Amino acid sequence: MFTILARLLARMQAEDGLSGVLQVPRKKEMRGSRLGRFQAFVQERTGQDFGAPGPEAYRALHRWSVKNLEEFHRLVWDFCGILGDRGQIAIKNPDSILEAVFFPDSKISFAENMLARAQTHPDDPAIVSRTAGATGDRVLSWSELCGRVSVWEQALESIGVGEGDRVATYLPHGPEAYVLLIAVAQRGGVFSSVGTEMGAQATATRFKQIRPKVLIAADGYMHMKQAGQPGKAEDRMGLIAELQKNVVSIERTVVVENLSDEPDISNLRDVILADDLLQQFSVKPLEFVRRDFNQPLAILFSSGSTGKPKCFVHGVGGTLLKHAIEHQLQADVRPGDRVFFHSTTSWMMFNWLASGLAQGATIMIYDGNPAYPEADAQLQFAAEYDCTHLGTAAAIIQDVWAKSGVRAERLDLLALRSLMYTGSVLSDEGFAYIEKAIKPGLSVNGICGGTDFVGCYAAGNVFTPTLAGHLKGPVLGMDIEIWDDEGTVMPVGKVGELVVKSPFASRPLYFWDDEDGSRFRGEYFEYFDCDPPVWRHGDAVKFMSSGQLVIEGRSDTTLNQGGVRIGTQQLYDALMHPDFEGVIEDALAASFKDAQGGDHTALFVVLQDRVLDEDLKKRIKGVISDSVGRLSTPHEVLAVAYILKTPNGKKAEKPTAQALCGKTVKAGETYGEDPDSGALKVELFKQIGEQLRQKPAYGFADTHKKLA
Repeated sequence: MFTILARLLARMQAEDGLSGVLQVPRKKEMRGSRLGRFQAFVQERTGQDFGAPGPEAYRALHRWSVKNLEEFHRLVWDFCGILGDRGQIAIKNPDSILEAVFFPDSKISFAENMLARAQTHPDDPAIVSRTAGATGDRVLSWSELCGRVSVWEQALESIGVGEGDRVATYLPHGPEAYVLLIAVAQRGGVFSSVGTEMGAQATATRFKQIRPKVLIAADGYMHMKQAGQPGKAEDRMGLIAELQKNVVSIERTVVVENLSDEPDISNLRDVILADDLLQQFSVKPLEFVRRDFNQPLAILFSSGSTGKPKCFVHGVGGTLLKHAIEHQLQADVRPGDRVFFHSTTSWMMFNWLASGLAQGATIMIYDGNPAYPEADAQLQFAAEYDCTHLGTAAAIIQDVWAKSGVRAERLDLLALRSLMYTGSVLSDEGFAYIEKAIKPGLSVNGICGGTDFVGCYAAGNVFTPTLAGHLKGPVLGMDIEIWDDEGTVMPVGKVGELVVKSPFASRPLYFWDDEDGSRFRGEYFEYFDCDPPVWRHGDAVKFMSSGQLVIEGRSDTTLNQGGVRIGTQQLYDALMHPDFEGVIEDALAASFKDAQGGDHTALFVVLQDRVLDEDLKKRIKGVISDSVGRLSTPHEVLAVAYILKTPNGKKAEKPTAQALCGKTVKAGETYGEDPDSGALKVELFKQIGEQLRQKPAYGFADTHKKLA
C-alpha cells in the first residue's frame, strides 16, 4: 500500500515540478494518533465513512468539517475535552464569517482548562525553561504552576485588576509570562505582551492604544551574542520610565527582578518590585470562574505595516477551541508530550505554545539567541528533555543549523515525532537537510497562519506524507480557497490570494479602539467585493495536485526577515529621530532575497546633501534597533537618488519588492505622469535586486551580531 502511495505522490510531484517524498506515515501510527481517534469518533457519532486513514481520508474529513461547521465544533469540544458549560448554540449566524459568533450561550474558564492536568499529575513537569547563557534550567511542576498562578491572581487583585482591565507585560520568554497569562485570565482581565527585544517607541505605540491599567515589566535581560564572548546586560529601567511617561493610563507598575535582585526603582511612580508584592500572599486553592465563551483573553499586535499596529482582541473560548484543533488533531499532541516552539513573548507562537498546557502537554521554552552557545542549542535542549514536538523558524533551520553544518547523530532525538516550522518558507534544500542531518523519516510539518487570528489556516497532520516544499493541507474547519484579484478560484499550481470563506473559532472578536468596526472590516473583508464577505489574509499561496499547499510569501507589504514580520511604518517612524533631521529626505523599505532564497529587508534612503558612509549606516541601524527592536533592523541600508512612488504619491513598497525580485511591475502601479522615467526607475531597482541576490546568504545569527 505504502509503495503505491509513494508512487502516486511521486507522480503528483513530478506534475508539480517538485522533489520527492520524505516520509510516509504508517497505518498503526495513523490509527493510534489523535486524528485517527477523532476520525473514528466522528464516524461513530455521525455515520460518516471517510475511508482508511491516509491523505484521502484527511481530505474527506476536511471537506466534511467545513460543510458541517456547527457539528464539527461540537464534536471537537467533546473529543478534545474542553471543560465548560456548553450551551445549545454552536455558531450564531453560521453563514457569515463577519457576523458569526461561536458558542454564544456557553461558559468557560481559561485557567481551568490550562491547569486541568494538575488534578491527575501534580508532580509532572508543566513548564521546562532554558535561558541562553544562564546556569541551570527552571522546571515547574503542575502543582507549582498552580501555586504561582494562585499567588499572582491574589497580587493582581491587590493592585486593582478586575474584569476587563488590561494588563501590559514587557517580559523575557520565561515561565512568569505564561503564569501571568493564566492569572490575568483568572481575574477576568485582558493580557497583552511585548518581548524585551522590542524597543521603547514600538512598545509604547502598542501599549498606548490599549490603555493598560497595570504594567508588569522586567528590569532587563542578558543578550548572548555568540560563544566565546561575554553576554551584554540590556538594562530596561529607562524604557520602563518612558512607558510610564508615554502610556498615561498606567496606574501601577510591577518590576520583575530579572537582571538584578534590587533594581533601582526610585525614578518610577506607583511602583513595586515583584518579589515584594508576591511575598504578601500564600498559595490558596484556585476557584475557577466560568465566564462567557467570548470573554476577551488577550490583545495581540500586528507588525504595523500601514500605520499604528492593529490591536487584535482574542477571546477565551475561540483561542482554546482553535488551539485544541491545531495541537491535538493537526500536530498530534497528547497528554504527557513535550512541546517546544521557538518564540518570544511578542509573537503569537507564545500564545500558541501556551495552549499546549490545555492539552496536558509539558511546554518547553527557550529565551535568547537560538544559536548560543552553539548552533544546535535548541536541538540540545530538545534532546535533554525528550521533546516530542520541536518547533522553530524556517530561518533557523536554514541559516543556523544547515549553514553551521549541524548534525544530530550525537543527540538522542528518539522521542521526537514531529519537527514543525513557521515564520517563512522552508526551501526544498531545507527539507533535504532535515532528512539527512537531523532525523531520517521525521515528520516535517510547516504551519502557517497569523497573529490576526492567533492560529493556523494550514498545518501538518499524521495522515499525510511529508513532501519537500509543501504544507500538508488546510486545518480542519478552515474553509480556504485561492483567488485571483477578481475573486475567481485559481487552478491547481497557480498562485493567488488566500481567502477564508466560512467562520472559524479564533477570528478576532474585534480591533481594540475600533468602535464601529470599520477598520476591522476594511482590513480583512472589503478587498473582494462579494456577498457574503470573505477573509482575505494577505498570503500568496497555491494548491498542488497532491492536495497540499505551497506558500510563496506575503501578498501585501509586510516585511519578513528571518521569520520576524516587520511593519514598514515602524521603520519610517524610527527615521523621524532628531539625528536625521535635514539628513534623510525620504525612505522606503522592501523585501529582497539572498543567494539561498532567504527573505531580508533593504532600507532605501534619499539623503539631503550627504553621503551614506559607514557611520551613518550604523547610526540608522542603531536607532531602528533601539526604537523598534534588534530583530527588525534591516540587513541592507542603501542610498538612492529616488524611491518608487505610486501615481497618487504613496511609497510603492510592493512594486519595489517585485522589482528587487526581478518580477514584472505593472505600469499603473508606479509610473504616474512619466511612463518612460518610471520604467527606467523600475529597471534600476531590478539591477539593485540582482546585485543583492548575488551576495552570500545572511545568517539568522547575523541579526544578533550586527550591532554588537
